Amino acid sequence: MLGTTLRDERERQKLSVNDIEQGTSIRALYIEAIENGEYDKLPGEVYTRGFIKNYANFLGLDGDAFAKQFTAELHGAPPAPPVEEKPAAQPVVESQPVVESKPAKPAQPAKKSSKVVGEVRGENRGSSGILIVAAVVLIAALAGGAWAFLSGDSEVADNKPPVQTQPVQTQPAQTPVANANPAPQAPADSVKIDAKFNGRCWTLVTVDGAVVLEGVVEAGENLSWEGKESVNLRLGDAGAVELTHNGQSLGVQGGAGEVVDKTFTRK
Repeated sequence: MLGTTLRDERERQKLSVNDIEQGTSIRALYIEAIENGEYDKLPGEVYTRGFIKNYANFLGLDGDAFAKQFTAELHGAPPAPPVEEKPAAQPVVESQPVVESKPAKPAQPAKKSSKVVGEVRGENRGSSGILIVAAVVLIAALAGGAWAFLSGDSEVADNKPPVQTQPVQTQPAQTPVANANPAPQAPADSVKIDAKFNGRCWTLVTVDGAVVLEGVVEAGENLSWEGKESVNLRLGDAGAVELTHNGQSLGVQGGAGEVVDKTFTRK
């Protein structure tokens, strides 16, 4: 049983239960429960595993191995065998057939018939004379129409009455009215916790349901956590930690050596 092993190593190093409590911030009654295998007196599986890991590390043992042994003893399941990795399959590259391109043959210029060229030139001479006559007639017609249009516009302009203008009245600019009922402030979209450790303290932090810290934090450290929904803290020595929630100082959360659970949610 792992508790017996821890007790034997503690006694071999001539350490008392109080020495372990001072070194790990784990309460003496929890240390005695671990050594006696009385896991029902401990706060829970996750916290107990953290206590055992820190206790073993403090004695110079492999804390991770003792934590796995605790899980095996609690559930009666042997550790899972290592998984053999299979080599990755090499991709098969398919070769593409090479298509030879043949050069295109140059296009042969079209041969023009001298007879057709002569006929086209003859037709162009006849068409030119007709176009000149039509252009002269069109210019004369446009000139006559422009003269008639300008004469008619002048007569209409003489018969129009004078246009009377009305003064434009300007309206004074309206002064904007301040909103008497300002919109309420939106709630915070996250929860942020800042922790100042004035003493050595075992700490377990869960952010949005996931464990992000489990172990002993030394004095003088400042840590921060931010979650979308919630931040949960379990402090092994509440008197050694000062908390700040979303910028608001909460101070010390308990007495020296007191184990305290704190839950902060987004408002």
